[in-house]
Amino acid sequence: MKKLLIVSMGFAICLLTACSPQPLQTIGSTKYYVEVDDDGEEYEESGYTRYEYNLTGFDEDGEVKELSFTAGDQLKQGAYLKVHYKKDEVITYEEVDADDVPKKAQELLGEKD
Repeated sequence: MKKLLIVSMGFAICLLTACSPQPLQTIGSTKYYVEVDDDGEEYEESGYTRYEYNLTGFDEDGEVKELSFTAGDQLKQGAYLKVHYKKDEVITYEEVDADDVPKKAQELLGEKD
């Protein structure tokens, strides 16, 4: 009976993790929103071209954070990104529509220009 309970709990945890809309690496991260306003600094690493970005981000409450991260491709000018930040580094980012940026962050990104 005890083994069945342990197996059932393990299965439930695996199922919940696999069905989660949020990747495990972003759990506990803070979301910042940035607008791409430069071309990034191009450099070579292990034979691959990468781009380094230093952008100002804002969370949903308007708190500011300077964010540095790299990308394998040059990012589109004017694009909005949702950036996941945890333990003093950018974990991941994704392009989002302007409508998906919280109002306070939108206002502050607009003032930045």
